[in-house]
Amino acid sequence: ISFNAIDSALSSLKNSQSYINSGMDIATKIAFDLVESFNDEEDVNSMEKVMLEYAAMDRDLNNYLKAFEEMVNQVKREKPENIPDLENLMKEKLMALEGKNSDSDLQRNEKYMYFMDQLKEMKKQC
Repeated sequence: ISFNAIDSALSSLKNSQSYINSGMDIATKIAFDLVESFNDEEDVNSMEKVMLEYAAMDRDLNNYLKAFEEMVNQVKREKPENIPDLENLMKEKLMALEGKNSDSDLQRNEKYMYFMDQLKEMKKQC
């Protein structure tokens, strides 16, 4: 089995991580601007929700990437004569990872934690 196309697709998918990171950076800057300009608390809370949504996208993408890599590595390692049903194998691996998800995962996202720490500090100063 040739995995060149799959490896290329996986690499492209990993690049999408930068879009999530950029979105989180922009949401952070907007929230800080809102605090500095003494805007409505509701607007700041909306940015916190946006950050949680980005954290969820980040977690989902990481789960997908990990499941994909595990599936490819398993097939490479086992070198089966008949190509297994890759779609089902992928679904099994992804479901196993998603089964471990919890809402607290999102709040442990590095960028989200930074966002919340900085937001608290800014609110104290303002």
